[in-house]
Amino acid sequence: MNLVVGLSVLGAALAIGLAVLGASIGQGIAVSKATEAVGKNPSAKPEVMNMLFIGLLTMIVLILFALAIAIVLIFLNPFIH
Repeated sequence: MNLVVGLSVLGAALAIGLAVLGASIGQGIAVSKATEAVGKNPSAKPEVMNMLFIGLLTMIVLILFALAIAIVLIFLNPFIH
């Protein structure tokens, strides 16, 4: 029983950790490229910003999915009850 609980917590920590790590690297790259694009062509700023926000929101949604998986692993795990 303790092994299942421990591995569930470890799995939840890995899910959140890897999701946040990947999304933060992706957000950094996206903001860097958007800044570069606006610097080269300032008139394209509205289009670049719209696409940037859509991409950043997609990354945040993936983090929320990982959070949902972690919550299921910790609180709704059928092997614990």
